[in-house]
Amino acid sequence: MLLSDTDARNASQIKESTDARSKAHALSIALALTRFVVEQIMKGNELLVRNKDGKLERVIMPELENIRNQEGRVQHSSG
Repeated sequence: MLLSDTDARNASQIKESTDARSKAHALSIALALTRFVVEQIMKGNELLVRNKDGKLERVIMPELENIRNQEGRVQHSSG
């Protein structure tokens, strides 16, 4: 697989952060995480992070919003 310089740097950073055994393993971790997030967005859930002060913040990424906005793909909860 041919990676751009940016993607190679991202893979290296993920490898170091997750202690992955290789860049390929780091990419596998990233893909699994992305799949989980996409599945949650498709269910109508939101991605939140808790900052160091304990406040929850919504993660906003255009790529995730594109998933949310695809007509008929989001399953809205009745709650």
